[in-house]
Amino acid sequence: MELSDEYVIDYNEKLLVTLKAKEPCYSIIARSRKYNISPGNRIEIDIYITGLGIPDNNKLYAVFSSPDVIDNSIMGTLKSCIKLGLDKLKDKDTIFPLSGNKYFETHELDTNGTTIHLNKGYFLPVPKSAKPVGSEEKLGSEGQDFMEVIMAEKQFDGYDPISLSLPTLKTAKSGDYEIYFTLTYEYQNVIKQASHKTQFHITSWWDRNQAKVVIASAIVAVAAFVLLALTYVNSL
Repeated sequence: MELSDEYVIDYNEKLLVTLKAKEPCYSIIARSRKYNISPGNRIEIDIYITGLGIPDNNKLYAVFSSPDVIDNSIMGTLKSCIKLGLDKLKDKDTIFPLSGNKYFETHELDTNGTTIHLNKGYFLPVPKSAKPVGSEEKLGSEGQDFMEVIMAEKQFDGYDPISLSLPTLKTAKSGDYEIYFTLTYEYQNVIKQASHKTQFHITSWWDRNQAKVVIASAIVAVAAFVLLALTYVNSL
């Protein structure tokens, strides 16, 4: 039997019972699209969540940097593209994940930080995806030898699971800054947390113009050398 490069998940009652029985365990991965940010430009951060299991409840908290950096006169935005679908299966409500451009949403953020509730769709397995590298499909009743890829681990239609966009002040002081993320989730009355911080750098005038200054200095130096050489030749 030829092994498939993809796996397809059939969302049914048995699957959901199995998923809900697994104790959730998660980590946050947040990455800044650009480390160096010029004052007045936006900080763009993409957030992924990796792990397995369906929490009973959750919240994702983000706290932004010094008020000397974020422009409070312009609202930041949060973008998401994962939803939770609901359908009837044998007279029972069955949930399943939805994603992509059709479900893309933008929300305004608080000026100093924000708390977000993630719907269960983020924690459900991707219905159809490439199998993890190195996995082999087990035939018969043994099932599979790999953990499913969950929705919060992938892009859909070019969109990240969660994205933040924060405006910076044109007068923001240069230096290194951080944004902190904490995912708090509950399972059977037990509370767990996962944290992550993302760094970025507000550039100084010298950071932004160093190359131009070096090039200009080199041109001046060459011109001075040529002028000196011509002066010497003319004096012969």
